[in-house]
Amino acid sequence: MRSVVIVGLGTLLLIPALVASATRVAIGTGPWSGTYFSVGEALAKTLNKHIPGIEAVPRPAVGSAHALELVDSGEVSLAIVGLATAHFGVRGQREFTRKYDNVGFVMAGMDAGQSLVTRAGSGIKTFGDVKGLRLAANAPASKALLLAALEPYGVKEADVTLTLMSFGEQINALRDETIDAGFLPVSPRNIDVVNLFSEYPVRILSFDSTKAARFEAVPDWTLIAIKARTYPGQDQDLLVPGTHTALLAYKQVESSTIYQIVKTIIEHVNEFGDLHPGGREFTLEKTRFFVEKHLVPIAFHPGAEQYWREKKVLR
Repeated sequence: MRSVVIVGLGTLLLIPALVASATRVAIGTGPWSGTYFSVGEALAKTLNKHIPGIEAVPRPAVGSAHALELVDSGEVSLAIVGLATAHFGVRGQREFTRKYDNVGFVMAGMDAGQSLVTRAGSGIKTFGDVKGLRLAANAPASKALLLAALEPYGVKEADVTLTLMSFGEQINALRDETIDAGFLPVSPRNIDVVNLFSEYPVRILSFDSTKAARFEAVPDWTLIAIKARTYPGQDQDLLVPGTHTALLAYKQVESSTIYQIVKTIIEHVNEFGDLHPGGREFTLEKTRFFVEKHLVPIAFHPGAEQYWREKKVLR
């Protein structure tokens, strides 16, 4: 009996040692009720499965600005950040009071689309129908994107009552009818928005393609097509305001770790995409597009740079 106890204690003592030896990779994402968190969760699962000694975990953030702050401080190793936020954040511009530039570029991520979501009976059918109404966005970057989408329709911030609230709060406010429309993530497919359709008729607004040139004046922003039947009752494609995203890394993360992370994402992108459709966009071609269009907001992390030079994306 005594020998059994000793073996049992020895085994228990080994467990913390094994856990402690793992390299923890926290991934800054977005709010729980958003696509960034779901993509980060899928990314963590992919890395944990294919990189021995990695313990990857998603960490929710209020929005891209918060995720950038987390990775700049080293509280997380990686972060999925909207490209416009990364561009302004590393330069200390727009809503940023200092430069959050203790980060390196890793690779291009998915395009993330948001749109105004409203009750089908609200009377809101276009972005131009919201004058005098109550809208919500989740963070300063989301607010900037919404205002850019409203501008081609002749709607200014002074024309609406615009409140900052989390995605979850927006969904509850739509239920309670304390806002008329929320600016919610809808691409890649958002299960929280899907669930709204099960409660009452919902409308996701589509952007007028003839106004695209004025919206896309900022190169970090883009319009994203949502295929018909992505959401219940959606019988035609939708065009929604969106942003490119970037995967950034804390500068002090080991180069070998970042190299292995990029290599794993590229080699297992289909598996990543099976876990979440946004994962299919973390591709070599997308990063090449960023490089060729001069969209990379900051220097590559050395580990990522090594990989992309080997793949001839960088020369």
